[in-house]
Amino acid sequence: MRKMRENKKNHNRNMKAAGRALAAALLIAAACSAAGCGEENVENALAYRKIGMNAMADGDYQGAVDNFQKALDQSKGQIRNLELDICMQKAEALYLNGQAGDALAVCNAVLDYDKNYANAYYLRGNLYLQQGNAKKALADYEQAAKSAKADYEIYIRLYENLNRAGMPQEGMKYLEEALSLKGKDRYHLTNRGYIYYLRGDYEQAKEQLSLAVAAKQEEGADDKAELYLAQTAEKLGDEATAAEYYNAYAKDHADDSVVLEELGDIAMGKKDYAGAYDYYEKGLATTDPKNAQALMRGSIAALEYQYEFARAKEKMAQYVLDYPDDAQAAREYLFLKTRTAVADQTEKEQKEQKEEGDARE
Repeated sequence: MRKMRENKKNHNRNMKAAGRALAAALLIAAACSAAGCGEENVENALAYRKIGMNAMADGDYQGAVDNFQKALDQSKGQIRNLELDICMQKAEALYLNGQAGDALAVCNAVLDYDKNYANAYYLRGNLYLQQGNAKKALADYEQAAKSAKADYEIYIRLYENLNRAGMPQEGMKYLEEALSLKGKDRYHLTNRGYIYYLRGDYEQAKEQLSLAVAAKQEEGADDKAELYLAQTAEKLGDEATAAEYYNAYAKDHADDSVVLEELGDIAMGKKDYAGAYDYYEKGLATTDPKNAQALMRGSIAALEYQYEFARAKEKMAQYVLDYPDDAQAAREYLFLKTRTAVADQTEKEQKEQKEEGDARE
């Protein structure tokens, strides 16, 4: 009898475990439509994911959700890293679309399927942090770090998120953990240098980043070694070196509108409005820039800060035609028209006064 009861207990336990696994799989299927097999299916999934990523860049979060779902709808029941990655992208799009509960459900489903999936812990931690639940956020961040292995990006993002949330000490330990990662190739040197930069140890940052820039870059790889070295040089007061590496980074990414926007934003932060305008315009000149709206807004703002109101008004006139849903831009356009009208009237009055003065003489 005792043996029968133990067998029954073990059977029930196994059934419950199988049920949980099945529930997790079903939840992923419902929340993520975990995707599929076949070369054509993979190609379709990658194409839809790309469209979703472009929609995210344009701020069209509902469009991103829809296309990530289409990517996942290519499934025949197989779950791989590709599907899990798309689930995380969909969860982020759901959150940005104001659907925090749905985003949380996707994270939970992925973690039910794979309890060591670092990105799911990271994103769920972000959701908890945004909701003001620091205790749960820190617990998930800890799990993300444990599962991250040699992923510098997660360590750095954990620090940056906690620093922004007013918990720099809690975040600093993740930078220290990342510095323990071993490696002497360009990837390790670049990330280690950036971590020293974040810690305020600029001499160490300069040493690591200089080695990174000199190291061979793997074919197809990309990093921000030159950008980080330029920013480090600025902190050390070496403007010539900073300019050299900003230019090198821009040259290496001359066809990347996102990088050019980033450089424009950095220049705006330094009040180098002419330089910012140049970067934004170069971004707009690239082939089919996906961030054209942000680049145009940046370009207009750079002109306004240079008191180039007439040129800013011309650009804004085109902007409100291209993006009529931007109500703030429409209001700003009215302001610029008023501003330039006043400037034109003042110039006219000054010209008339000068002509009258010349006539009296």
